[in-house]
Amino acid sequence: MLLRIVFLLFCCCGYTFIAGAQSVSFKDGTALPPAYCRADTAYALAGQPAGGVFAGCGVFQQNGNWYFNPYTASATTNSFPLLCTLSYTVNGNTVEFPLWIWKPVSLLASGDTATCDGRFSLAMETAYAGDYSFAWTPAALLDQPGAAHTTGQTPQSRTFTCMVTDLSTGCQASDSIRVHKYPLPQLTLSRDTLILQHTRLQLQASGALTYQWAPATWLDQAAIANPVTSPADSITYTVTGTNEYGCTASATVHIDLARGFYFPNAFSPNGDGLNDEFRIVNFGYQALKEFRIFNRWGQQVFFTMNGSKGWDGTYNNNPADAGTYHYLVRIKLEDGTENTVKGDLTLLR
Repeated sequence: MLLRIVFLLFCCCGYTFIAGAQSVSFKDGTALPPAYCRADTAYALAGQPAGGVFAGCGVFQQNGNWYFNPYTASATTNSFPLLCTLSYTVNGNTVEFPLWIWKPVSLLASGDTATCDGRFSLAMETAYAGDYSFAWTPAALLDQPGAAHTTGQTPQSRTFTCMVTDLSTGCQASDSIRVHKYPLPQLTLSRDTLILQHTRLQLQASGALTYQWAPATWLDQAAIANPVTSPADSITYTVTGTNEYGCTASATVHIDLARGFYFPNAFSPNGDGLNDEFRIVNFGYQALKEFRIFNRWGQQVFFTMNGSKGWDGTYNNNPADAGTYHYLVRIKLEDGTENTVKGDLTLLR
């Protein structure tokens, strides 16, 4: 609907204008609102009678049409609200319209961010003071989707958009923040193990780009995937792996240290190179006093005082029968005391 003015005295915020028999509207015929959000939007104007010239409020002509753009009209100021005067002159007569341009909803987003465990935080600030509402989407992944600052959790990379509304003017603006979800390292680590005293063990980790072991005690190197340890006591190592995205994951391996001497409970002297002898798995003792093996009838089938020797499963140079045998071992320990151990073993054929 055209705004038709015959004679009008109008006062607004100290501005007075007098108009003759002319009218101004949008090109589609709707009336000009008195106030605008500072958006980069070009509104096509029309004046009656036609053929006149528009001026003020940053109006411009393009392809024979006149346009008003609130952003262009307020490009040179940071003071809001801004009052500018739009005029239309035709046949020597001028009509003036005061137009208000509200402060912009100017947003300062916290910027794209990255997460390894899926947790993240978002922040949206406004350049101008005021009373605003905030609406983040997708809201289901956020702890406080209606707040300027919020946290959340996402299983994958996604974009979050915040619509901000100036509650005093209804003007709106939106901005987006991309959350990049990076994978955690998938660490594979040596199993927990039992080793003998004075034994070296190589640890092995994989699934990351760099590694850091802690504590570094007894390790030859603490910042490689496969350090060698020579523990003097039982110990638990934690390795932290970092991948190419800077994400970290940790895993632990426990090493138990067996003290004294140790015996297997079976052996198979079949010449395959595996468990072909029954021997003391021995470390740290000073002297072997005796090592004897007896069959079920109490006959001694093996004797030695050499700790490096073991029973090969023969008796009188013939293969001994499969079955259960008994051993007796007497050893002088590092502290000078003696220890006697008795037990059973199984000879497998």
